[in-house]
Parts: sequence; C-alpha cells; structure tokens
Amino acid sequence: IDLCIQKFKINTIKEINFKPNDRFYIFNVDPFHFENAISNLVENAIKYGGNTISVNFKSKTGGIEIEVTDNGNGISKDQQKQIFDKFYRVPNNNQHDIKGFGIGLYYTKNIIEKHNGVIHVKSDDNFTTFKIELWEE
Repeated sequence: IDLCIQKFKINTIKEINFKPNDRFYIFNVDPFHFENAISNLVENAIKYGGNTISVNFKSKTGGIEIEVTDNGNGISKDQQKQIFDKFYRVPNNNQHDIKGFGIGLYYTKNIIEKHNGVIHVKSDDNFTTFKIELWEE
C-alpha cells in the first residue's frame, strides 16, 4: 500500500497521507490486482476529491481494514447506490471533463470480493470514504 501511495505522491500536488497501524502485518493478496484496486480508489480521490487524501490501514481481529478518504464535495445517496455498477459514471450535467469509462470501481469491487472482502462507500458534503474489509481465510 505504501509503494502505491508513493507513486501517486510524485505526480500530484494534492496532499496524500498514509497511516498504517503500528505493527507489521502480512496478508495474502494477489499483489497485481490488489494494488490496482487500491490505486483506483486513490486515483479517484485525486481526480474527483478535494485537496487532501488519507489512506488508513488497520488490522482487526481476523482481518484488515483499509480506508481511502478525500475532502471533496461528496457523492449523493442516489449515486452511492450505483457507483459500483459496470460503466456507471456520476453524471455531471451530461458532461465528463475527466477521462474514464466507469469500470474502475466495478473492477475494484470485484477484486475485493475475490479476496473474500467487501467495499463500502460513505459520503456527505465534506468527505467521501471508501472502506475495504478483508478477512483471513
């Protein structure tokens, strides 16, 4: 996760903070796809969020939790229900000034589910948080 965050820090003026928990933790994931899933969340926070992005990692009994939070305008409740759908993009007055195909969050959700996990979104007018929960097998 740290290497993924470092790649984005090089190419953005936005502030990206990574807060791992205090101890070293090994979790069995497909490195290629899992990094892509985390990258999709961070890249979306950079493209659509505010100026500050936080990535938090915590271990919990039987698993891990990863949160990617930005301080952008948020995602409406109606849109939150659809953002993980294939090819879905949040409407912007029928105008998309940011490139994309609407498959990043769909892909991310599928990768997390293939790792026996879940992904949730929580958003209001000030913050958007994507939370991944993975459990040991």
